[in-house]
Amino acid sequence: MIKTRAFPENNYKAVWYNGKTIRLTNDPKKPITELKYPEFYDVKITGYCEGKCDWCYMNSTDKDSHYDNIIDKTFDYFGSMSKNERPFQVAIGGGEPTTHPDFIELLKAFKELDIEPNYTTNGMHLNHDILKASKKYCGGVALSCHPHLDWGLYALDLLSYNIKLNFHIIISDEKSIDYFYKIYNDWKDYIDYFVLLPYTPQGRAEYKNIEWEYLVNKLPEDTKQIAFGAGFYPYLLEGNHKIKISLYEPEIMSKFLDMKDMSLHKSSFNIGV
Repeated sequence: MIKTRAFPENNYKAVWYNGKTIRLTNDPKKPITELKYPEFYDVKITGYCEGKCDWCYMNSTDKDSHYDNIIDKTFDYFGSMSKNERPFQVAIGGGEPTTHPDFIELLKAFKELDIEPNYTTNGMHLNHDILKASKKYCGGVALSCHPHLDWGLYALDLLSYNIKLNFHIIISDEKSIDYFYKIYNDWKDYIDYFVLLPYTPQGRAEYKNIEWEYLVNKLPEDTKQIAFGAGFYPYLLEGNHKIKISLYEPEIMSKFLDMKDMSLHKSSFNIGV
């Protein structure tokens, strides 16, 4: 399916097809400006996760924090937008979104609104019903490859349902970069993208230095399967690498929606957790 959006006031037109977005400008001499209605939303539906990661920047520990009425909120918020205003896709997260009792219904709701749902998971709570719904409704799934979790088994479960799969890998010191490189070599023939996310000292995470130069030197010659989270954008702007980057800051195309109170933020790092 092909979808289009256009906001002349932002010098912006876009075409979305098969999970990829092509952006165009009305005036090629001027930049695209920040969109009031972004093309992508991160959507938080719970504040709880059983992964127990020491570095959890969201500090997701509240067992009673599945947000209420997320289906009604979704239809009220996104359903009130025109077809041109609605995002191409969303990424559902938390905490761990698959633990929410309305998770599958939420996938259906976004699909009904002609918005492609994706989600990020640690894989611990995947089951047949969730995997079946993911295959039917989702554009893709991002699996967090944390060393203390059995993510490899969860990846095989997702792949057995022919679900488009990306890996999320936290990058900080040289050990974490070597860990990523091993995962890349083992899984590159099966995974769409390896998304690298910078370790962020927020929530339960203490400060760690990010070994950017070591990472750049370890990257494979062909980086087409490697993507970088928005937090890496300042590093990418420094240059001295072979990585192709967007001309625009990620936050002008996306927003973070916290369904607890339906507050909208620049990103998940701006919600005061």
